[in-house]
Amino acid sequence: MPEDPRGPTTSTTGLRPLQSDSQQMLALPLMSYTAITSDREMAGAFVRLLVAAAGKMVPNRQWSATDVRDVIAFALEGGVDPVPLLEGRYLRKRLKEQIARAERYQEPFSLMVVSLPDSADQSHTQALVDLLLERLRRSDMVFVYRRRVAIILPHTPEKAAEGLVARIGALAGATLGVEMPIEFIARTYPHQSFRGPSEVLDWAEDALR
Repeated sequence: MPEDPRGPTTSTTGLRPLQSDSQQMLALPLMSYTAITSDREMAGAFVRLLVAAAGKMVPNRQWSATDVRDVIAFALEGGVDPVPLLEGRYLRKRLKEQIARAERYQEPFSLMVVSLPDSADQSHTQALVDLLLERLRRSDMVFVYRRRVAIILPHTPEKAAEGLVARIGALAGATLGVEMPIEFIARTYPHQSFRGPSEVLDWAEDALR
């Protein structure tokens, strides 16, 4: 078989490294615009290629389709929508919707609950919420209770959730001080610790009491 003049394929996705002005770029295989805008399977393949390309250009991040969408929105609109800030009474409904998506598309999500001590007042809660809104994605959802905050993190596997907890925990400690200890707990679904969707809802309600 003759050697491909474009060079070796770097992955099964069809991404190939090309040299242009000493800068390595990625060339994607040709696709039909009509196909990717009218055929769900082709559209999904196109999105997966974009995610793979993003992962090669920014390798220190686990990319998702939502991340790529956020970057495109930022480039086109000059900014991004704020992180949704919702009342706690909407958590159960949104959590059911996220569980249904996870069941249908086999995409994990995580749920984080942040608790302030009894000595916290409204200013501490607001400082915590402000910190979270600065660090989360537009696809995440923040639900505010009196001294607790729940966050739904779509497309977030367990390892990514653990890293986020560590980063936010360090920032919260620096912002609110050691006299205001904050508790972070997070769970991912699907996960072996949950036998079904109802256990996720039960865990969330227990964590928020």
